[in-house]
Amino acid sequence: METRYFRMFPPVRSLLTALILTILFLPLQAHAGGGLKGSLTDKTDGEPVIGASVMIENTTLGAASDFDGNYAIQNIPAGTYNLKITGVGYAQQTKNVTIADGQTATLNLQLGQTTIMASEVIIGAALYEQDRLDVPVTTSVVTTEEIREEPNPSLDQVIENIPGVNVTRSAGYSAATVQIRGSNTFQGGGIGTRVNAFYDGFPINSPETGGIVWTNVNMNAADKVEVVKGAASTLYGSAAMGGVVNVFGSLPDKFEVKGGASLGFYDATPDSDQSVYRDGYTPWLWNTYIGIGDKTDKFNYSLLYTHSEDDGYRDNSQTQLNDVKFKARYDIDANQYLQLTSYYNETEAGYVSTWPYDLEAVSISKGVTYNAYPERAYDLADDVYTDDTVSRKNALVGLNYVNLFNDKLSLDARAYYTRNEYRIDYNPTCELQQYFTEEMINNNASLQASLLNELGPDYAPLFADFLVGFPYNKEPGAFNENRSNRYGAGLKLDWKASDQHRLLFGIDGNIVDLMSSQYVPIIPDDADLGEVQEKNIAFFIQDEFKMSQRLTALLSLRYDWSGIDADQVTYNKYIFDLVNFNVNSSEITEPIENQSVDAISPRLAVNYKAADDLSLRASVGKSFRAPTLSERFVRDAGLFVGNPNPALDKETLTAYEIGFFKNFGDKVSLDIAGYINDYDNLIESRNLNPIGFPIIFMYENIAKARIWGIETSLNIRPTNTLNFGLGYSYMNAKDKSSDGGALASSQNPEPDWLAYRPEHTASVSATWHPTNRLALNTNGRYVSQYKSVSTYSNLERENYPGGFIVFNAGAKYQATDNMKVSFLCKNITNEQYEEAEWFRAPGRSFILGFDFVY
Repeated sequence: METRYFRMFPPVRSLLTALILTILFLPLQAHAGGGLKGSLTDKTDGEPVIGASVMIENTTLGAASDFDGNYAIQNIPAGTYNLKITGVGYAQQTKNVTIADGQTATLNLQLGQTTIMASEVIIGAALYEQDRLDVPVTTSVVTTEEIREEPNPSLDQVIENIPGVNVTRSAGYSAATVQIRGSNTFQGGGIGTRVNAFYDGFPINSPETGGIVWTNVNMNAADKVEVVKGAASTLYGSAAMGGVVNVFGSLPDKFEVKGGASLGFYDATPDSDQSVYRDGYTPWLWNTYIGIGDKTDKFNYSLLYTHSEDDGYRDNSQTQLNDVKFKARYDIDANQYLQLTSYYNETEAGYVSTWPYDLEAVSISKGVTYNAYPERAYDLADDVYTDDTVSRKNALVGLNYVNLFNDKLSLDARAYYTRNEYRIDYNPTCELQQYFTEEMINNNASLQASLLNELGPDYAPLFADFLVGFPYNKEPGAFNENRSNRYGAGLKLDWKASDQHRLLFGIDGNIVDLMSSQYVPIIPDDADLGEVQEKNIAFFIQDEFKMSQRLTALLSLRYDWSGIDADQVTYNKYIFDLVNFNVNSSEITEPIENQSVDAISPRLAVNYKAADDLSLRASVGKSFRAPTLSERFVRDAGLFVGNPNPALDKETLTAYEIGFFKNFGDKVSLDIAGYINDYDNLIESRNLNPIGFPIIFMYENIAKARIWGIETSLNIRPTNTLNFGLGYSYMNAKDKSSDGGALASSQNPEPDWLAYRPEHTASVSATWHPTNRLALNTNGRYVSQYKSVSTYSNLERENYPGGFIVFNAGAKYQATDNMKVSFLCKNITNEQYEEAEWFRAPGRSFILGFDFVY
């Protein structure tokens, strides 16, 4: 079948045409002008403030302060402007400046310190810059300094300590899930996530699953990260039900060559561990990066390459990453610019299974009991997995054209392309691989006894024959593969219509062409990939209504449409035969009931600035999520088999939030939020086998759920050299469907508690600068034991994930003006814990590194 890369439906063709014509016919203006220079110093001790941003509002012109606190802005058209100065840990300032033709003005400023949280400038909550006290929904920021605390950090690592965020990882580059306020479970390696992620405003979710390999997003070129919590579909569309993660790439302020390297190893496991993998073996990890960048009057760019390798702290968790990021900006004049964001990365890794276990019993009434061996947590469930590998290739090319027509009107037009390739090789050998063999079953006395006792002599052999056969055999060359191409474009118009109203109009659209071995409406041949296409279009409008000097309302409305080009699905329907203890399958074709879905997502958010240092906020809104291609058509999940669901429909959410943000002088800031999220028609996988084993899954709209909770963030800066951060979240996550326990196994002690949602999480961090050159930091997080799981459930809650406290500590020393040396110890106490069921997390590790900038 011919690949349909350019078969675009009319709205998207029109959108791209409008974008191109807008860029071609807008005038390129030239202005005479002058300049502005000065210095930024700390009001307390007079020391230079490094890296603060100095921007002329409503223009493209700006600079950052250098190591001496100096800044300079050239080619400013003559006129009077507002100058905005922001810096991490410093209170934001706005100054009025006048620039004359041919002259350079001088403005020296002193900045007053405040807590890091209070100095944040946030974009994601409204799609334009807002001061922390003006934000109407809960948003957290990870600063450049926090990102740089760890060598070669990945996206999941820099957001895992944010209150309300819970990261679930199996190992290496295998499945990883980020939930915000309990938004999504851990299933299928990220299938159907309810969190959207963006890099410089361009989507990085895999279009066929909606998932993100969070461990695969390298942060060496990132400037900051914003996490918007709660229903965000109004601005960000489908899959933003739980929230949004925005990554902002960095650009240099002058010519620079930078690089670095780190080397580390995983410490020995405790004496109680009996894993074979670590016998006489120490896994190592290392990474290196090199980059170059420059800024001239018109052009600014950054190019950075990263390579990292990890032997794997547990069996078959080895990883290798190559990552290239390029970002460039060209200022056409003081009012318009073009910006390019691009990256390419490829990874290779082992495909990790759970720790070893045995089947203990099989019966019609009880199903299967698993006998786990957590004392061998660093080994695989079976040797058949040792040659399984997963490889990925991801690419993004995104282009922005921004025109700041005047101080009331601006245009942001964008076009982008993403490419995602994903392949699992299950059996690279020339022989059949079996998970269960006759020898294994015959040698398992416990299993033999349970088969005879529970099933009797007539049925026991039937089930034993089933275990040896379907569905665990992997033929030579067995694989799963996806290749997706996404083409997208959008326009955003920002209009300050009056002193009371700031209007935002937008349109977004994209087309996804997918080639896949399993996420398609047909049964592909063994060596071929099937095809399917998805189209999405959206329109939105937002009004920031300043009702009074202190009260502001944000009213948003968005319409989304999503559709696929298939009207029927052909698949092998699996049914467990209770009489003969076997899985039967038959090929059937059924019509797809919901080829397209649409939704209207409204939101009302209010911010009341009760005082100059206190703001109150409240919001109510609706969000939706269209079923992903993987949820519609998935029929294989490694060890398990599944049935596609032709009746799958969208899911919806109604979200409520109240909160406040308070500064206590310049030393303490506090943010507290309470929320209620009501989900309807949640899409989750359910086991169709009445005895539980083997798993035959299907994604269904099976549940109503209510999740409510409280989040607190406290930032304390008692002195200029010391900063503390504390966070705590309580979450109550209950299944409200008519057949309670739809999202978790009835074998859980609390089957109405939503699976994989921890009730309590907490975090703590501290940074101390004993000298100007030395920084010491530590952070820790706590996750309570999960109350409910869906795979290996039991009434004793044995081997459930969570229930851990993990601390990390590090140091950075400015050895020279151009070089920093760092040391990091992760998991100081060598805590043995799990984030995902039966997947041991990394123990203690040590990393030594250096970074330089010239």
